[in-house]
Amino acid sequence: MRTKIVAIIAIVATALLLAVPVAVGSEYIPESYTRSTNYYDVTGEPYLIATLVGDCEFYRGEDAVLEITFQNYGAIYRIKGDKYLNSNEENYDDEIILAATELATEIEKSCANHVDVVLFADGAPVDVIVGVQEIESIGAGETGTARFPIRIDDDAPAGTYRLRMETCYDHIRNVQVSGTPDKPNINYWNTTGVESHTIVIVVTKESDFEVTDVASDLQVGGTGFLNVTYKNTGEETATDVIARVSDMLPFNAISNQEHLGTIVPGESVTAHFRVSTDRSAVPKMYSISTGIRFKDGDGDIRISDPMQIGVSVAPKVPFSEKLLANRWWIVAAALLLAVLVGLLAGERGRKRSGG
Repeated sequence: MRTKIVAIIAIVATALLLAVPVAVGSEYIPESYTRSTNYYDVTGEPYLIATLVGDCEFYRGEDAVLEITFQNYGAIYRIKGDKYLNSNEENYDDEIILAATELATEIEKSCANHVDVVLFADGAPVDVIVGVQEIESIGAGETGTARFPIRIDDDAPAGTYRLRMETCYDHIRNVQVSGTPDKPNINYWNTTGVESHTIVIVVTKESDFEVTDVASDLQVGGTGFLNVTYKNTGEETATDVIARVSDMLPFNAISNQEHLGTIVPGESVTAHFRVSTDRSAVPKMYSISTGIRFKDGDGDIRISDPMQIGVSVAPKVPFSEKLLANRWWIVAAALLLAVLVGLLAGERGRKRSGG
């Protein structure tokens, strides 16, 4: 009785195993696996090398596209027969054709299919606008291209940065065939490959400028000086520097540019612009644009980004207030004049008496 029960349990367990798909390494193996023939054992896989095409140097604030090519250096390393074919068998010719059909598919093991490429900034001052690209397939000895639009941060420090890329792709793991030469049934199983790559970019040294101070004595309807202090906040010395301010109402720049010469990193220089103010101007703070034209380390002419500065215009001072404000100087001048007149009069009197 016990033997019969054990036999029944074994039969039920076997039936359950046959009814459930078998998983090997998380890969689904269909039922046709047991009904097809494996003629060859082929070893090979893809091997991708990533290369940045074009210039790797970028400026702060630059919008660019990283063009990455992937060369597949994958190969077939070994081809080994997995089944001996007997020429005396009736279906020998058919099996020869089926074996050739399997081999033609097996040698595609070195092809990377459905390649997903992901680009990571990993702390670099780079905004990856579109971080995932897909390449349909890259055969052995072939190349594929992925393009990533990026933007370099406006305040990115100059230096070398390494961007990480991950590639994930499918490639054939095993192939078996069944059926007839006219209607072969090709069964193949994919596996997933993952590779890491590094792309190096350089944020170049350059001169950057900011306005650190603005001072003026401008009044409505008058002429005065607008003093603007610029600082080189970059890493490169700027030569042949020219500072400019824009003409905009209610201002008229009598001298709207000044040559500042050479400004080294960290140095501040003040430009003095002579500016007149329209009589119809309203006393308040105005915003005007200023900028720097300079030559970089390669001798190329560069223009800084426009900088907005606030310029204060004071009310026009009435003549009576000017007199009142300078009354002590006027009194002193009058006294000095009276003394001089007295001295001259005394000198003339002495000359007449002596004559």
